[in-house]
Amino acid sequence: MAGKVGLATIAAVLGLALLPPGPAHAGTLRRGVQLPAESFDFVSWDPVLHRTPNRGWRRWGRPEVVDQVQLVLRTYRDAHPDATRVLVGDLSRPRGGPFGARYGGLGHMTHQTGEDVDVYYPRRDGRERAAFRPAQVDRALAQELVDRFVRAGAVRVYVGPSLGLRGPRGIVTPLVYHDDPLHVRFARLAVG
Repeated sequence: MAGKVGLATIAAVLGLALLPPGPAHAGTLRRGVQLPAESFDFVSWDPVLHRTPNRGWRRWGRPEVVDQVQLVLRTYRDAHPDATRVLVGDLSRPRGGPFGARYGGLGHMTHQTGEDVDVYYPRRDGRERAAFRPAQVDRALAQELVDRFVRAGAVRVYVGPSLGLRGPRGIVTPLVYHDDPLHVRFARLAVG
């Protein structure tokens, strides 16, 4: 697919190596960047307050992860110019570390190192709100988002077990509590 550049390609061009994700359940975020509250392609979603935009302290990630998420959502928007913007939920706190239930909701055991991001499924009714039930999800567009993140170099994509979304074994995995957002994890870049 011409024009599609994945994280592995970017790493190779820059002479960098892809490292496996760090211990996402125990770590910090150094030199993180903040995902913008919104763009033409996406809007951040606060999963605790159920509104847009998400609070700024919940939108921090590794620079290459934030860039890759924006690139994937740009290509998705290019393919679907009339679609509603995609909702992007939590990444990490500004310096990473624990992001448990005390920060709202069920908490994010793995959102500690800026390598993980929650992306909400497109809704069948086209509303710019999170789908809270599987029946609200546009499964064809949701599968397309999963496929785009896999092609972009995601090393793990957790999807809702009730949605029937598929992908490469070992990368795309059904997991409880992911019928509303899909959860994407990218590998780390390191100087090679």
